[in-house]
Parts: sequence; structure tokens; C-alpha cells
Amino acid sequence: MRLILIRHGKPETPGGSREGNPPLSAQGHVEARGVRDLLRHEGIEVIVHSGMTRAAETAQPTLEALGLDAHVIEELGEVDRYGGDYANPEMVKAKGEAEWDRFLADPLGYFGIDHDRFVSETLSGFQSLFESYHRQTIAIFTHGFPINIMLSHALELDGIANFVPGYGSVTRLSGSAMDRLTVVSVNETAHLAPAFSREKTA
Repeated sequence: MRLILIRHGKPETPGGSREGNPPLSAQGHVEARGVRDLLRHEGIEVIVHSGMTRAAETAQPTLEALGLDAHVIEELGEVDRYGGDYANPEMVKAKGEAEWDRFLADPLGYFGIDHDRFVSETLSGFQSLFESYHRQTIAIFTHGFPINIMLSHALELDGIANFVPGYGSVTRLSGSAMDRLTVVSVNETAHLAPAFSREKTA
């Protein structure tokens, strides 16, 4: 099975707002179209998203281009899937080195999230893909922490903040089960450049 993990496009956070479950920004919509242009040639058979607004909106251009329906797996959502404020590592890093070190010491706890619960639910969400689909190519529109958790699981790495996936980035894995995964690529972003070039010349 081929798993193509897409981090959602950049969300709208006007005035630094941290309101939970934000929609995509204008930049995020451009990134979503760049993802569509890449995935329309990938033989996608199933499209999954977390059900959160920014992931659903990132998936929408690809759904329309391929004529597929979305399957929602809420366990593949981000820390604000439980409600509460929106937050991401970029916001933390902007606060300075000391705050970034505090985040790295306990990434989920930093946001008030129970680490074991979040990781277990997230891995269960990915496991459900293997239970529901077989030898298919699946596009999964998700978020930074779930991508990190899946990569750390596949590579048997300590911690869950080993990568910083870019907005609209693509990460690829393949395998027949959760314990038989190969990481094919991490954080692909070349597909986004043509989309932004078209926006500038339109």
C-alpha cells in the first residue's frame, strides 16, 4: 500500500489569532491547488482527511479533480481536534530559543495534550487504513504532529517532533502493515513552486 501524507495548507490566523480549527488562508488555497496538480498524476484511489477545516479545504481541489469522495478519520487531526486554541511549532519557534527548547522537551504536553492518548489515537487512525484498504494508493490530508508520529513510528525514532513538514508538503510511505513500513520521501515541496508562479502571473 502507498500512503501519501499531505500536511494541510497554511491556515488563516488573522492578527495572530489562535482560535481552534481555522480555515485556509489565501496562501493555503494556492498550496492546495499545487497539491492537486501533483496528486492528479499519482493514481490516487482513496482520499482521507482529518475532518478539520484546514485539512478538508486542502483536500477539496484534489477531490474535485479526481472525482472521489473523502473519507474522514478524526484521529488524524491535530492537537486542536479536542477543541481549544490552534497552535503549531512555527508559532512556538517564533517565540525564541528558550520557548522552543521547552516545546521540544514535551511537544504535546506543551499544548496541554496527553501524550500517550494522542499518539495512541493517531496510530490507531493510521492502522484503520490498513484494515479498510488493501494494496491501494491513499492520499491522507493531515497535520504536522500525525505526520511526525507516523514517521517516528516507521523509523523507530524517539520523540514525535523529529520533522517540521512544510505547509502543503508531501511525505510518502509504503508497506503492507504498520510494522512493515518504508519511508520513501519526507517533506516534498517542489510541487508548490509552479502553483505560486501561476498566481503571480494570473
